[in-house]
Amino acid sequence: MIPALSEGSEISGSSLPQRDRHVEARLLSDRSHINAGESWWVALELKHDPAWHTYWQNGGDAGMPTLIEWTLPKGITAGPIQWETPQIVKMGRLDVYGYEGTCLLLVQLESAADAVFNETLEIKAFVNWMMCARTCLPGRGVNLNLRLGIDDTALSKRKTEWFKHIKNAASKFPPKAQADVFKANLDISSNRFDLQWKNFPQSGELEDVYFFDITEQITSDEPQTLEQTEHGWKLSLRRAAYASVKPKRMHGWLRWKMAGEGFHWARLDLPLN
Repeated sequence: MIPALSEGSEISGSSLPQRDRHVEARLLSDRSHINAGESWWVALELKHDPAWHTYWQNGGDAGMPTLIEWTLPKGITAGPIQWETPQIVKMGRLDVYGYEGTCLLLVQLESAADAVFNETLEIKAFVNWMMCARTCLPGRGVNLNLRLGIDDTALSKRKTEWFKHIKNAASKFPPKAQADVFKANLDISSNRFDLQWKNFPQSGELEDVYFFDITEQITSDEPQTLEQTEHGWKLSLRRAAYASVKPKRMHGWLRWKMAGEGFHWARLDLPLN
């Protein structure tokens, strides 16, 4: 369980939580103090009421991704959101991609080598999300304010109580798959994508294989069919009715299980034949 914010702590590595109806948000930093020439993680923690969800970077057949607008001190920049692995959730009757329960969306912040900090740093973010259950509510947005100190002492002395939780979340980012293991094909006449591979994984019983598309080309609301062929494995996916121009690549995250194990993940970015 992620620790709660310490009462009365001005520089704790956490913002105060803010709620927009069915979702509560706060910022968590893996360190309480920073200095020039450093990079560190800040996580957006979203806590969803039961049955409610927000969305992954591609929500599938419904929904919009969470947005963060940063206001940062001079000399500090923020990278893109590093998304937690998604879940298949329900928006009404639709299968879509998002998060229920508690999730952490990580962003790497960086201070310039020549940055000069003379006072407590105010890391501000306006965060907006779409929240859905049986119906959807557009977000009103919340303002989050994270206060960090300036210190050049050893990193071990600047770790916050959320350091291990954030480190654990970062360790679960899907690794990039070897490009020569997989092949992807789009058949326009049948409106189907095929993802094929031969020797992946190397051994064991393969089950619960699913591809989370990033390109908004594949519907999230129809089954994905896995079959074993004389050449290996083939996963067939239905092209979405709303897909626009013919894509040149198949880009997304592949999830699978081996018998008796948890989920494994890999990032795919493949040319389409």
